[in-house]
Amino acid sequence: MNDTELEPASIDELVKEINRFETIISEWDESQRCVVVGIQRAIEDLHKEALTRLIKNIKQESMPALRQAVEDEVVYGVLLYHGLVKSPLQLRVQTALDRVRPRLQSHYGDVELVSIKSPDTVEVRLTGTCSHCSASELTLSQLVEESIQDHCPEIKQVIAVR
Repeated sequence: MNDTELEPASIDELVKEINRFETIISEWDESQRCVVVGIQRAIEDLHKEALTRLIKNIKQESMPALRQAVEDEVVYGVLLYHGLVKSPLQLRVQTALDRVRPRLQSHYGDVELVSIKSPDTVEVRLTGTCSHCSASELTLSQLVEESIQDHCPEIKQVIAVR
């Protein structure tokens, strides 16, 4: 590295810098903050468009390279922030189950994730009163399966296991 090149900042340094700027502008009046937020949105929109185009080109050339890039937590975090990748499948399935859980618990039942079988199957276990209820098939198909498929359209099959 020559004297004119700077070492890249660490993630911690970048986060500290962002926090420092946020502290500074928090003391500004609202009109000044609105200008900064407008600039921030414009820059983020530009970055999102650039990243979208980059992903499209990389997908066409090398899907394995794209997968490897997304394994980097910083790359993944930025793409997730811009809505260019989905949150991990397990997290989305858990979110779907959490959405139906209060209804099941109101009948003294529950549901738990057993496994995710690639590429498109989820196994769940109905527990409590739901595990031996005569309406468990209906609960599974109309409540649990629907919620999972709303959150994870790539899941085609939800199987209840005992």
